Amino acid sequence: MLSFIIIVTIICICYFYYLYHRRRNNKKQFLPSTLADMELAILPCQNTRLNMLYSPMLHYNPDEYAITKIERKQITLTKPLGSGAFGKVFQGNVKNLKKSRTEISGTVAIKTLREDASLNEKKKFLKEAKLMSHFRHKHILRLLAICEDGDSPLLVLELMETDLSKYLRDCRNLQASDLHALRLQDLLAMCEDVARGCCYLEELRFVHRDLACRNCLVSSRNREDRVIKIGDFGLARNIYKDDYYRMKGDDPLPIRWMAPESLTFGIFTSQSDVWSFGILMWEITSLGEQPYIGKSNEELINYVRAAGKLPINPINLNCPSILYQLMLRCWRTAGARPNFKLCLKNIIALRKNIEDALLIMSPVDTI
Repeated sequence: MLSFIIIVTIICICYFYYLYHRRRNNKKQFLPSTLADMELAILPCQNTRLNMLYSPMLHYNPDEYAITKIERKQITLTKPLGSGAFGKVFQGNVKNLKKSRTEISGTVAIKTLREDASLNEKKKFLKEAKLMSHFRHKHILRLLAICEDGDSPLLVLELMETDLSKYLRDCRNLQASDLHALRLQDLLAMCEDVARGCCYLEELRFVHRDLACRNCLVSSRNREDRVIKIGDFGLARNIYKDDYYRMKGDDPLPIRWMAPESLTFGIFTSQSDVWSFGILMWEITSLGEQPYIGKSNEELINYVRAAGKLPINPINLNCPSILYQLMLRCWRTAGARPNFKLCLKNIIALRKNIEDALLIMSPVDTI
């Protein structure tokens, strides 16, 4: 009798072990599509693609997200704002732009492609417009219209004053008595603005893949009017020469903002965006310092893969310890990181419970 019970027990254990591994293997087969999500960045990387599971969210109301198309004669370019690998961005004016049942005539930003752009680059450019047309949020840069006249398309975007990286670095030179001098609550407010935009993208199942201060835009230097928005790439940005690194000789990638799984396997998810958001918060509280300064690209990759983290001192003197703890949580292994909703909740709580203060300027900040 005892032998029979033992045999039955062993059979049951084997059966449940089989079921467990079968379920686990099914999850593994399902994992790539759930991690893929949808790209926002026109960043050359083959591992992030459209996740069809989420596409119904993007077609809920096609009329609401229809791209407004205008003619070239409605646009006047006035002055250059910036340039990148894709082409240039200009400040300009647009006449009779109908958007959201209102008519807008005013100053805008106009993103152009370089003259020798390939057919594939033009397709990516238009794909970016299609993706941006879905966004309706205070902290996401707004695409106003697209012009497809002629050989090269133009994207018409809302005009912002500067990019966040430049804004932070410019503020290093201000005296405490200056009207636009930053204080601790200003830094936390910037973190909150970006977190709100990230929550929105996360809800839509978009993966940005290049969250960094250079890719966020500032509406105004005036504190009362200042809004930080997550923007597209190349719009009036100044990047460090080592911000991008060509892995395998082809794809320029922002390695100083990338999670270990992105560096090692090329996997980009909402969790890797959270890692980048941690780096972005570090940038904000260091007033635009380059992450991992002093490390070469190869040293950086090895350091991050070995679980190395950005330090709070001596560069980052304006980071409350509670906020740094949140950064460290963003830099955990992928499954242990908080989502953006939790990040936002923590930042809001910190803003309510911490006193405002003048910023401390380190010797590095004056360089």
